[in-house]
Amino acid sequence: MQERTVWLLANLAGAVLLTAFLWPSSKAADTKETAVLVEPVVIDAGVRVAVFNGCGEPQLASRMTRKMRALGFDVIDEGNASSFLFPHTLVVDRSGNTAKARQVAQALGIPYWIQQIPADAYRLEEVSLILGKDFKRLKLLN
Repeated sequence: MQERTVWLLANLAGAVLLTAFLWPSSKAADTKETAVLVEPVVIDAGVRVAVFNGCGEPQLASRMTRKMRALGFDVIDEGNASSFLFPHTLVVDRSGNTAKARQVAQALGIPYWIQQIPADAYRLEEVSLILGKDFKRLKLLN
């Protein structure tokens, strides 16, 4: 009888240890997820960016300019967009080099980017950043 009890307790302890070992803990799952989601962003110092306020928040373009420069981008222009009615923040490729627009979008965590190449031969920026009403949700200035 005593031998059976010891055998039962040993099997129960083994089952508990095996379950604890195989059961994914939330900390381990978070670590794996973070490792997959975080990719290093290599910033090309030669990307010329213009930052425009498209939502009407006071001083938004200048605050974003400081952040972009701290990240290593060459911000050559800042100001207001054509209107304050942009619902989403947008990265615009102005030069035909989509890699530079993607780099800006990825560095800031902006999901939207488009290509719009103007016929203006005097345009200096390669990428425009238009800050929309979702800039707080995107945590662009945190």
